[in-house]
Amino acid sequence: MKYLDDLLYWINERDRMRIRKNEGALPYSQDPIMAGTRWCNVRREDDRVTRWIHDNWLSRNTQPDVMTFAMTVARMVNWPDTLEELGFPYDWSPDQFAAVLKGRKGRGDKVWTSAYMITGGYSAGGESKEVIIARVLDGAHKKLFDRKGRITSDDTLESAWYKLQSPGIGSFLAAQIVADLKHAHPLRHAKDWNYWCAVGPGSTKGLNFLHDRPQEYSINQKDFVNEVNEVRDLLRHSAWVLDAQNVQNCLCEFHKFIKIKYFGGRAKSRYTAAIRSY
Repeated sequence: MKYLDDLLYWINERDRMRIRKNEGALPYSQDPIMAGTRWCNVRREDDRVTRWIHDNWLSRNTQPDVMTFAMTVARMVNWPDTLEELGFPYDWSPDQFAAVLKGRKGRGDKVWTSAYMITGGYSAGGESKEVIIARVLDGAHKKLFDRKGRITSDDTLESAWYKLQSPGIGSFLAAQIVADLKHAHPLRHAKDWNYWCAVGPGSTKGLNFLHDRPQEYSINQKDFVNEVNEVRDLLRHSAWVLDAQNVQNCLCEFHKFIKIKYFGGRAKSRYTAAIRSY
């Protein structure tokens, strides 16, 4: 595979940076591309927002349908301060949700991140973003608490992914919710836990680099899963044991690294703390 050494380099260097950051050691990397760019972690579970969500919400002992909806809210907002103010959604009120977000916006507080966005076309015209999101979540709530829409221990990651998709919640966001739910009941023993992932644009480009294909080359879901697991098997030979969703995340970040290193690309999000001691 082309650029396979670069993929291994990115994974090893990014995890070394995580360790150095935890130790408070600067610089996090001597590589200016690595040190000067904001990257996701090798393992999604090490990302700061994910840690907060898992420690504060996913760890709760509650019914699967409640947890499924909670993770949907968590990833729709994706910002711990807002989630803390909202509170765990044992009781759901779209009006209360929109009011909290509007209040934070009015105070000038950060409301959400743009990591996971709703799919378009759900505004009735002239609506605020918080009202649109509240309506999307309300539709998801109705679907997930319906008997046919509930996620149970009989589900695979793939079938849960299909169930989570609803107006405003597309393939990408649904897959990110699955990536959280797989660490809780009822998906923690899903038979495709290690192997399933959903096709994504950034990781597809990463695979295209590895296979020396044009960047616009598209891959269907079945071939995408097969190719990601081919990379997963190769990484195991280098002592990296990752599930397919984390391999997919690495491929997405790797595609950004290759663009910067070889094709004159620029980081969309710079990271200056890591290079402060240069």
